[in-house]
Amino acid sequence: MTTRSYAGFAAILLIAGLLGWTASGMANIANTKHNLSASGPGTYKATSETQICVFCHTPHNTNPAVPLWNHELSAAVYTPYGSNTLAAAAPGQPTGYSKLCLSCHDGTVALGGVQNLPFGHQASGTISGLEAFLTGTANLGTDLRNDHPVSFTYDATLAATNPELVSPAALTGKIKPDSAGEMQCTSCHDPHTAANPKFLHVGFTDAGGYGSPLCRTCHDKQYWSTVAAQGHRESTAQWNGLGLNPWHVPGHDLPNDPNSTPKANGCENCHQPHNAATSGSRILKQDGESGVCLVCHNGNVATGSKNIDYALERAYAHPVKNPAYNGRHDPKRMPDGKVREDAVHLGDNRHAECEDCHNPHAVSPGVSPNVGSGTPTSNLASNALKGTWGVQPSWPAAWSNVTSYTVVDDVQYQHQLCLKCHSYYAFGLNPPLDPYGLIGGDNRLTDQAKEFNPNNASYHPVVAPGKNDFIASDGANYSAALVGGMTPSSVMNCADCHSDSQNTTGLKGPHGADYWPILWGPYDFTTGMNGTDHHLCFKCHDRGVYGGGTNTSAYSTGFSGRVGGAAKNLHNRHIDFRNMPCYACHAAVPHGWKRRALLIYGTGTPDEAPYNAHYRFPINGSTIYGLNSGINLDAIQSGNWRRVDCHSASDPGTTGVTGVGSCS
Repeated sequence: MTTRSYAGFAAILLIAGLLGWTASGMANIANTKHNLSASGPGTYKATSETQICVFCHTPHNTNPAVPLWNHELSAAVYTPYGSNTLAAAAPGQPTGYSKLCLSCHDGTVALGGVQNLPFGHQASGTISGLEAFLTGTANLGTDLRNDHPVSFTYDATLAATNPELVSPAALTGKIKPDSAGEMQCTSCHDPHTAANPKFLHVGFTDAGGYGSPLCRTCHDKQYWSTVAAQGHRESTAQWNGLGLNPWHVPGHDLPNDPNSTPKANGCENCHQPHNAATSGSRILKQDGESGVCLVCHNGNVATGSKNIDYALERAYAHPVKNPAYNGRHDPKRMPDGKVREDAVHLGDNRHAECEDCHNPHAVSPGVSPNVGSGTPTSNLASNALKGTWGVQPSWPAAWSNVTSYTVVDDVQYQHQLCLKCHSYYAFGLNPPLDPYGLIGGDNRLTDQAKEFNPNNASYHPVVAPGKNDFIASDGANYSAALVGGMTPSSVMNCADCHSDSQNTTGLKGPHGADYWPILWGPYDFTTGMNGTDHHLCFKCHDRGVYGGGTNTSAYSTGFSGRVGGAAKNLHNRHIDFRNMPCYACHAAVPHGWKRRALLIYGTGTPDEAPYNAHYRFPINGSTIYGLNSGINLDAIQSGNWRRVDCHSASDPGTTGVTGVGSCS
C-alpha cells in the first residue's frame, strides 16, 4: 500500500471511528447521490476522485471541528422562513448541520469546493469534475421562506405555546432536535443513507398506508386522526386523469400514479417542505390557500370530492377567486396557541378564502339536512365546518347593535361561522359595500347579528325557533302553511337559503349561485306575484296557501280576517287579486326585524332602507303603498286583521293609486 493510499484510508478510518460508521453505512453512502466520487450513481460526480467521504469530511484542518467538515461553507446571507402562525421565535441565519447542508444546497458553492483537497493537500480548491453548482429542486437557494424552517429552538416552552406540537421530550427517535435543542435539516434527513426516499429518516407512508409519518412525529394536528377519520386523512379519492395529478409528490409517485391518494400523501397533499409555491404561507403546494383546495375540488377527482370550483363560477359567489382578495387571508397565532384572525384584521381586509370556513385538518363529508329531504333541517354546524373558528354573540335587547362576542374555536352552530364576517364583530358600525352593487344606492351589507337576535320581535329561525306559533286568535292552527318538513318550532341554517339549487353533487353552502345574494332561488321585488312559484320563499312557505289562487279560506295564514262580512285569506287576496309582492309588506332583508312577522311601514313615516325597498322597486309605477306607520302592528292578533288596519281613513295607503286599488 502506498503512502498516498494509506493516508486516504487512514482518513476514512478516522472519520468512521468518530462518527460511528459501519461498513454497511459506508455502502449506503456509496449508493446515494451524496456519493460524488467518480463511481457515484448520480448526475454530479468527480472526474477521477475515488474517495467518497472527502467531499464533506477531512481528518485535519476542519471547519467546524464536528463533524470534521471539509466542504467550503457558503458566505450567503439567507432570508429565513417567517409566518404569523409560527409559534417559534422567528428563525435567524442557519446554524449547525443546516449550515453545512446549505453549503451545497443553496447553490452558491461549487459541489467540489473543499477546504482540503484530497491526499494531504492542506489547501482549498475544487475537485475536478465538480466545478458546477447544484441546480434543480435540490437547490433551495438563499431565500428560505418557502422551505420548512430550520435552526430554531424546539423546547418545552415552544411546545407549550402550540397545542399541536409534540413535546421534545417525546422525540426519542431519529427525528428530534440537535444537541443544541434546535431543529435542523438532519432532524428530518439522514445524509448517509437513502434507505428512504430523499434521505428521510422514515418512509413516505406508515404501516397503515397513511402518508407523512415524519411530519406527524412533531405535528400532532388537532382532529387529523380522530374527528376527521373520514376526511382528508382517510380519503382514497383518485385523480380522473384531467390536467395534472393534484396530489403528485415529486419523487414519491409518478404524475399519473392512480395510487397517489390523499391518504397516501398525507400532509403533502397541501404542503411542500421545500420550494413551496408561496413564501411564508405555511409552505403550501399551490399559490394561495384556495388554490390548494381548488386543485382537487374542481372536477378533476373521480370520486370523493365536490366540484366547488363550479359553484364559485356562478353569477354570484363568495369572492374566493377574485384576484383582488389574494393574500388577504392572514391567520395569526394567538396567545392561547390557536390560529385565527382578529376582528380588526377582518374589518380592514375582508376576504373569503376556503380556509375561512373550512378546517382542512378537520373537515369530513356531510352537510346539514336540506329542507324537504325527509330529515328536518337544523342550525347545527355540519361535518364540513368541523374545527373552524367563529363567534357567539352575547345577545342584547331587541333590535340593537350586538357588540359583545365570544370566540368559538370549533363552531357548534352554523351562524357562529357566518357572523364572524357578517356582523359588528367584523366591521363595527361601518358595514362594507355589497361587492355586486345594488341598483339605487342601497349597496351596504347589513349587520346580521342585529337581525338574527332572538330578542327581536321576528326573525327567521337561524339562531332559535321563531316567534310565530302559527295559531290564530280563535285557536285555529295554520302551521300547514309551512312545507318541506318545517314546523313552528323548526330551526334552520344560513345555507338553507344561501346555496346553489343547481348543484346536483350534494354540495351545500354559500359558495355561489345564480341568484343574488348567493340564494337557492330568486328573491326580488316580484317574489309572491303571479308566476313566482319557484322563488325562494316558497321553499318553506306553501305557495298554494299564500297565493296559489286555490285557498281563500280564513285562517290559512296569520294574515286573515273578515272583509265585507266574509272570511278571507288576505295573503291570497293581495297576491292573486292585486298581484302584490312579499316586499310590499315585509322586510326586503328577511333575516330579522323589530316588528312582528317582518312587517315594515311603507307609508306615513316609512322604515329605513334597505329593509323598506319600496322606493327602489315601485309597484305599478307608484311608491305609495304598504302599511301605515300609525298602526301598532304588534297589537294586531293573527287572524284578526281588518281593512282599517292597512287602509285607514287618515292614510289611504294604496287607495286611488292607479293599477293597485284599495283593499276590499
